[in-house]
Amino acid sequence: MARTLIVFEDEGFAPLYPLTLMRPTWDLTCGILSLKEKLLWGLRRAAVEKSEWRDFAGDRLDIRFHLRSYLARGYRGAISSYDEVAGRTGLASLVNGRLVFESGITDHIDPSWEGKYVHAGSLVWANIPAARLKDLAQHTGSPIGKDVLGGLRAQRLEANLISRPWTLVNLNGAQIERDFGLLGGAMVENAPPSGVHLIGEDRMRIGRSVTMSPGVVIDASAGAVSIGGDVKVMANASLRGPLHIGRGSVIKMGAKIYGDTTIGPVCKVGGEVGESIIQGYANKQHDGFVGHSYLCEWVNLGAGTDTSDMKNNYSRVKVGPPGQEVDTGEIFAGLFMGDHSKCGIGTVFNTGSVVGVCCNIFGAGYPPKFIPSFSWGGSGGFVEYDREKAIKTAVAVMARRDKVLGPHGESVLRKVYEITAGERHALTGS
Repeated sequence: MARTLIVFEDEGFAPLYPLTLMRPTWDLTCGILSLKEKLLWGLRRAAVEKSEWRDFAGDRLDIRFHLRSYLARGYRGAISSYDEVAGRTGLASLVNGRLVFESGITDHIDPSWEGKYVHAGSLVWANIPAARLKDLAQHTGSPIGKDVLGGLRAQRLEANLISRPWTLVNLNGAQIERDFGLLGGAMVENAPPSGVHLIGEDRMRIGRSVTMSPGVVIDASAGAVSIGGDVKVMANASLRGPLHIGRGSVIKMGAKIYGDTTIGPVCKVGGEVGESIIQGYANKQHDGFVGHSYLCEWVNLGAGTDTSDMKNNYSRVKVGPPGQEVDTGEIFAGLFMGDHSKCGIGTVFNTGSVVGVCCNIFGAGYPPKFIPSFSWGGSGGFVEYDREKAIKTAVAVMARRDKVLGPHGESVLRKVYEITAGERHALTGS
């Protein structure tokens, strides 16, 4: 009988707004890999190195996902019936999808012990018999609460659970280094062409299908550099580690990409970028600065877009809607932008700005620091972005990359439109 691993969302998904409006927590990127990929890579390694973890690899492991219902409908492995899961397993393990899985964590978890591991009041990991899966059934399609496994023996566990968008950004450089080693370390498959300068080649992972033009400088002296397949780095671009550029991405001429940055897959990036995560299928092709930011998929920043990531008085940055701001505890925080949002040329975002899903921002001056999903406008004011027009644009944009939004993607966008209506009303009055 296969061991079942249930990766679950808890109530901690909400403070990760707007990044989790269109994806579960474990599909967020930090370093080279997503949180889910870190977990699966880590469990495979544990299964090889430690006999008590042998059931967590290959055909021995049945992986399921407990997530919000509007995301679950098109998600492979999503749980629709706990009765069906209970019939396939003896002992099930639950793991929080916000966990940044580190190899050492398996030294402190006994996979055969019936009980739960808790960090700062949040469930991190639990091992439960199939009979107790009924406790989770009433939460199908919604986040699992802290007290769902009441009465189960508990132990404290030191763990890193992602709590805010800027947490991902702050951890990104260290996670690039960690993932670099997990994936096998240095490997430069081809000698660089004439005029390309590699500094610290023993800290680089560059595939055979990467193309680089004269004048490119890649510097791994301060951290590892990973460049995926089919990446194109154009002339005179300067890249500094820790850095990951995902498959199929293009780094434009003269780009300046600083450390602690993840780009891609399939992004086009130019200008100046540092300490940021650009999740994938996004464009920031032109001059302008993006720093200490997280951009979700299908974002497009117009030419000359700039993000402020530090206040002039060096005070800590607050983030969120007016009257509900959260103190980040950081002096650096840039832009956190949801999927399918766009901005026009010359847009300037204030420190700690938050933009939801399917926004269209344009015009002179600073737009508001908090812009709800499906908003259209700029510093002069906003109106609601017509839902069907926004979806039509998303379909067209994805088709340019040979991707299909599909019925599930459309239903997710419609749900996001619905659940963010109150935020829009506060901004637009409509």
